[in-house]
Amino acid sequence: MKPKIIIILGPTASGKSNLAVKLAKQFNGEIISADSRQIYQEMNIGSNKITKKEMHGVKHHLLDIVKPNQPYTLYNWQQDTLKIIDKLIKDNKLPIIAGGTGLYISSILENYQIPQRRRECPYEALVFGINPDRDKLYDRINKRVEQMAKQGLIEEVTKIYKKYPNKKLVSLSGIGYKEIISYLNKKITLEQAIEQIQQNTRNYAKRQMTWLRRMEKRKVSCI
Repeated sequence: MKPKIIIILGPTASGKSNLAVKLAKQFNGEIISADSRQIYQEMNIGSNKITKKEMHGVKHHLLDIVKPNQPYTLYNWQQDTLKIIDKLIKDNKLPIIAGGTGLYISSILENYQIPQRRRECPYEALVFGINPDRDKLYDRINKRVEQMAKQGLIEEVTKIYKKYPNKKLVSLSGIGYKEIISYLNKKITLEQAIEQIQQNTRNYAKRQMTWLRRMEKRKVSCI
């Protein structure tokens, strides 16, 4: 019998983190982040990284593991995740993977033999897909971006950009960072930057929902 894991999918702002914490507390689990932006230190507001308070005492893995100027590949994440899963299983903990980076999730579900072909997943994965109403999701995204700005997004990006001014850094190419950097370089106004973050986040959520529908066709459980 294969070891059991839980995977939580869904677009940004759909409530994946909250569901993961609830399941972890109920079933003695720990959470592995599947977010390609939350791996970076210092990048908290722009990546909407879960706070200590929101964790409610549940241990989270693969957050704040590299600096913004350090490389970290899909292969790195996959191998780190496999090691964490195996350790959690040995400790009688339930591994719960939650995040919106589709390639990260697929590398586990389809057991990528990077850089070769896919293999059978070594785990029995119960997958929950959160598929919210689109209009309500978009409204939550718009409000969340406004809240991020109030919480200090501009100050966070300014500090990081001054510390790591290389415009080609993968970490700074993410939504929320590239738009504010354009504002800092006086290419757009702050209002335009906020509007672009909202639009780009909505577009990203739309792509995530398209990917989720493809997963549904493969008989992924949805709630």
